[in-house]
Amino acid sequence: MSQAEKNTYTLTEENQELATKKGLVSARWYTSPVPREKIRQLLTRRNGPAIRDTILWFALLLASGSLGYVLWGSWWAIIPFAVYGVVYGSASDSRWHEALHGTAFKTDWMNNVLYEIASFMVLRESIPWRWSHFRHHTDTIIVGRDPEIHVPRPPDIKGLILAIFSLGSGPHAFRLMVFHACGKLTDAEQSYVPKNEHRRVYFIARIYLLIYGAVIGLSITLGSILPLMYIGLPSFYGSFMIIVYGLTQHAGLAENILDHRLNTRTVYMNIVNRYLYWNMNYHLEHHLFPLVPYHALPELHQLIKHDCPPAYPGLVATWKEIIPALLRQVKDPTYFVERILPTPSAMPDASDVSKTVVATGKQTEGGWIDVCHSDKLEKEDVLRFDYENKTYAIYRTVDDEYYATDGLCTHGKTHLVDGMVKGYLIECPKHNGRFDIRDGSPQRRPACKKLQTYAVSIKDGRLLLDVTSRSSE
Repeated sequence: MSQAEKNTYTLTEENQELATKKGLVSARWYTSPVPREKIRQLLTRRNGPAIRDTILWFALLLASGSLGYVLWGSWWAIIPFAVYGVVYGSASDSRWHEALHGTAFKTDWMNNVLYEIASFMVLRESIPWRWSHFRHHTDTIIVGRDPEIHVPRPPDIKGLILAIFSLGSGPHAFRLMVFHACGKLTDAEQSYVPKNEHRRVYFIARIYLLIYGAVIGLSITLGSILPLMYIGLPSFYGSFMIIVYGLTQHAGLAENILDHRLNTRTVYMNIVNRYLYWNMNYHLEHHLFPLVPYHALPELHQLIKHDCPPAYPGLVATWKEIIPALLRQVKDPTYFVERILPTPSAMPDASDVSKTVVATGKQTEGGWIDVCHSDKLEKEDVLRFDYENKTYAIYRTVDDEYYATDGLCTHGKTHLVDGMVKGYLIECPKHNGRFDIRDGSPQRRPACKKLQTYAVSIKDGRLLLDVTSRSSE
């Protein structure tokens, strides 16, 4: 059984029920205190860095692939194809990840195109994995909920060795493609992939199989594996860096705990590794603030490192911890590496971490609730308002228009006050789902269910909310 197949067994009904009883499902996670203004600066999306890095990525593929073609038939071809394999089979992993989050580019269609290309390269069908990763961010390393626990306890050491060249996960991925192409989903997938996405899963699986079938047919026609060296085989012979990088994220750390600082690592890497991995070595920072683009993670690290365990000095040091930990977990599945949290200290300018107003119950004539002075809500920002055991989100656009919705994301029950307002959109801070603040309609997956909206008014400089003016479904 491959490591990928073994992982599906962690999503049993028994484990899910246990996680629910422990209060670990869609729970409130710890967040490092960072001034909102600084976070707003870091959240700025730009096309430039990702366009530059993607052009370089494709240039490396073209150059190494061309040289491999020229040298094909000699032993010298090993060198360019080794480079091609890593750029294709390993670097695609981080591109897949950032494009999935919608943070690599400012322009959404660019994220979507890169995501589909990288999904194919890394042998991950785009729809199931999109929803799998959303769940991973909701319930990170929560047994029974997280479908991306890559090293379930006790570890399958043989499976991990095979995973170096995708010898376990690769065949499993192709079996799933065939399964999906036949119009079926696994029980685990049905627990997190919405029904309205099922047909797209089947369609994309059939496209993948047609492409691979065409490449195999071309290789047979030419009597050479050369076409497969460019499409198909690189996902195996070039995937080893996914393990080298990827297992540093969570392997050997605590399970079932609501603090990313205890189950996620940050590892310092050199400039080459950071480029190939697209700064995902700052993985703790990414989990704490998923909306921050990859190019801003080093700056975010400087802001919160005093609130986190020390970063690992490099890959070698990290693996010196991981390997003994996994070997020990084979005999003792309860063992994990305990990370030591720093002594709580005041972060610089950390007083304005979250904008929350708790109502005093004061109502104006007509039933409007007096929230606060309107100046408390800045342009293109959101304010949280708690009233009678319910949370609301009140927005102010750059054009001085005011809107209000329910304060929790309909997908993951995350507080929208920590999200990003852009135009008439609010982006969820946990999964990057988006809603139109004017009517509450979902605008980006995983958000599927609309938010309730409410009337907002300004009178004598006071912000007023009518909680009875619920929008219709």
